Amino acid sequence: MGRTETQILRALKESSKSFWELVALQDSTLSALVATIKRLMAGGKIHFNRSTKTFQLLGNGKYHPRMDLRCNSCNGKGLIVRGIFRKTLQQFTSLIAGRPMPDPNYNQGLISFPDLALKASFMYERGDLEDRSILLIGDDDLFSLYLGMLGMSQKILVLDIDKRILRFIEEKAGELGMNIETMEFDLSRSLPHHLNYAFDVFISEPPEGIKGMLTFLKRGIRSLAEGESAGYIGITMVESSLPKWYEVQAILTRNRLVITDVLRDFSLYPEGEGEWEDLYEEYPIMGKIPIDVGPPNIDWYTSCSIRFERVAKTSISRHHFYGDKDTWVTLKGL
Repeated sequence: MGRTETQILRALKESSKSFWELVALQDSTLSALVATIKRLMAGGKIHFNRSTKTFQLLGNGKYHPRMDLRCNSCNGKGLIVRGIFRKTLQQFTSLIAGRPMPDPNYNQGLISFPDLALKASFMYERGDLEDRSILLIGDDDLFSLYLGMLGMSQKILVLDIDKRILRFIEEKAGELGMNIETMEFDLSRSLPHHLNYAFDVFISEPPEGIKGMLTFLKRGIRSLAEGESAGYIGITMVESSLPKWYEVQAILTRNRLVITDVLRDFSLYPEGEGEWEDLYEEYPIMGKIPIDVGPPNIDWYTSCSIRFERVAKTSISRHHFYGDKDTWVTLKGL
């Protein structure tokens, strides 16, 4: 039995679940999840109640009911918003009232405000905020304004194709005198020469389609300076299969970048924030599910935050089995 089947069956042994709740409790893509649900229904292991629009387990099953083992304080994210990050979050929420709403033509979606603050907190922990030059490739979340309000970074530049986003950022940055620059730019083109190797950090929430994802990633990598530079991208599990993750990992390796952190389900995209609920009938998923599962009853769409860092061109001695130049708490005689 596969991992996805296990995750579904143990979740249903805990209690009946909507389709959207099952999405949030498993690790596969939507296509793999739907295929597994079809197989379990055909095999008589689960049943869909059309009146409650929930799935139910048929029989007792051999699995223990699902247990939520994540931290109650941070919801498994490892960070909480406090201090200047909490104060700035309150100010940010007021500042961006009247923001441009997401444009589906640009595949835009909005991360929850608290999760933007968590992302900045994580960057601060890793030393990627203070006195750093930062490039944002796409910024429908207006993360640049939150970073600008913190006042820690040396320089912030936003590249985006959406003029509405750029005008809004310019207006708000001007009101508060923040050091944020903007540039209207189509990422299908190569970066302008003066942006190559010019930034300490780049941040992006790229499209989930492999062509767009790798294009955004390549532009970001190209922007990173030699030395202690780092990148942050968000990738989902529900729309990006492991082969797609492998492609990302491969291009990072080819460019001497090493993944230092993967924070699972780190960024939540609330349904109401981006007015997504009005578009569900147009999404391919609704035609792929053989039953009417109804609209989402929870916020279910999350992305993982991945941090990677430039590796210096150095060689590692392989003469000793237990030790090398990094092993300072290994006995010399070993």
